[in-house]
Amino acid sequence: MLSKTLFVAAAMVAGVNAHFRLLEPFWRGSSFAAPASQYIYPCANVNETTDVSNRTVWPVTGGSTLINGSHEHALTAINLALGTNVTNFNISLVEMFNQTGTGLFCLKETGRANLEAGFKAAGYSGFDDQRINGLLGTIQVIQLGHSGSALYNCADIRFNSTAQLLSDDQCQNSTGVSGVAITNVGSESQNGGANGTSGQAPQPTGAAGHISPALGTAVFAAVLAWGLL
Repeated sequence: MLSKTLFVAAAMVAGVNAHFRLLEPFWRGSSFAAPASQYIYPCANVNETTDVSNRTVWPVTGGSTLINGSHEHALTAINLALGTNVTNFNISLVEMFNQTGTGLFCLKETGRANLEAGFKAAGYSGFDDQRINGLLGTIQVIQLGHSGSALYNCADIRFNSTAQLLSDDQCQNSTGVSGVAITNVGSESQNGGANGTSGQAPQPTGAAGHISPALGTAVFAAVLAWGLL
């Protein structure tokens, strides 16, 4: 887990070329220096963590995600791949939403319902399956800025039954930073969805991020429109 001091320090560091940092789970390594590049799918050309002990331990029901973004608006999605040497991030923990404002954005518990569904699709019985404890995986965070170009960062994790979520002090949004659901053009705003699962609609406060639930086909239209801005 990252200390509150590190969170504050990270928030003060401006993003390079309007890129972003993945602070929790902690990224594989800096994606700012060549040959790494956040434009390279799927993990910015940063190699997987080879030492299991250096992987971030994540609760089996889903851990916290903390991003330090430098875009005023960025379409954001969070995916998961199970195992090692992964290239197929086929578990969508949090479908694409609009992360607004520059600075820290935090989800206290990331995509709990989608995570359990992903475990079951992979042959596990659910969160109570003992085989999940110690399972390796990789979190992929994708952001699309105004240009429409996708940026990638990855963090290697190890599921652990005793791992903890970030505390409320650690998991806070910067002032003016929030998450907003994507809806079809002409449709009414959706209410609900908190911490990537369910609850209250987004609030522009310093609390952990809140977003609305499943986005469906609206995502594709939104991405196309975003690239034309």
